[in-house]
Amino acid sequence: MSDHDFGTRYHLIQLAKLDDKSPLSRFAKVLSESNPILGDMPIYPSNEILGYTGTRETSLPTPVIINVGEGWDASKMEWDSFTEVISMFKDRIDVPRDVLRIQKNKAQKMRLIRQRHQEGFSQGVANHLINGSSVASPRKFDGLGIRYKTPDASDVLSPTNGDYGVYDMGGTGDDTTSIWLIQWAEDKICGICPQNDPHKGIRIEDMGRQYYTAENSKSNICLRTELEWDLGLCVSDYTACARIRNVEVSIDSMDTTLWKKVIEARNNFKGSEPVWMYCSRTILTQLDIMSVEKQNVFYDKNNPWGTLRLRFRDMPIGKCDCISESETAVAAA
Repeated sequence: MSDHDFGTRYHLIQLAKLDDKSPLSRFAKVLSESNPILGDMPIYPSNEILGYTGTRETSLPTPVIINVGEGWDASKMEWDSFTEVISMFKDRIDVPRDVLRIQKNKAQKMRLIRQRHQEGFSQGVANHLINGSSVASPRKFDGLGIRYKTPDASDVLSPTNGDYGVYDMGGTGDDTTSIWLIQWAEDKICGICPQNDPHKGIRIEDMGRQYYTAENSKSNICLRTELEWDLGLCVSDYTACARIRNVEVSIDSMDTTLWKKVIEARNNFKGSEPVWMYCSRTILTQLDIMSVEKQNVFYDKNNPWGTLRLRFRDMPIGKCDCISESETAVAAA
């Protein structure tokens, strides 16, 4: 399957287009619109009930040059097995019946409350995608920040200790941020969902009237909605992601050195699949300013939603509030 054409990618945009009026489709749309990284990420069925087991290439085969008539040996690839888990994200919306009863437009009020919960849900999933850790629970998958954490001063990048594809911008203190470049594809980096789930692991269910415990520890009646997303992160190829770390947040400190580093990281990707760029609000603001002054930052509609989206060279850019602007700088190893 080709990952070049947005129309053939399994992502939330497809789910949202099934029926724009259904609660499930609206939930998928809120998830992806609130955090573009969730809408850009292709999602594929796992090969286990709540996880995925696969292999990563550790070395590529190489050919040999022979004399005419000589024999030759077969080359081989080396592999390393890995396992990814699917985490079960859940939330519950309990709206007291009395709160709705006094509203002039009950349906609109309920819709707004649900939307705010869904936006918070989206932010929580995106935050785990970048910053999540399995330390507290084996049912939580490790986010990209755990896998890509330490700049490698030797320029010889390897997956050991999370130093593959991490570039150092030299910032110091606890007011730095990161820029992420991700090459989404089934055999590179993608989301995974349970097998045979046509909704990519997403569920929203109206439970109707339910009893619940109010703040005064007494029972009350509410209208309940359950939200759930069974989702995992599968990194099949460590070369498919790059992190530019220790970026000073101050706009005044951003010069051509940063953009040279971004271009260096971009050009180290392999394959023809598109690369996506994600950054914090301040970095996006700087890029927006550059779009007025420079020719290498511009807007176009080549994205799943068909809306104007900022691009740096050939990379669509997404703003992610889950990318912190108060990261503590990490020295290169």
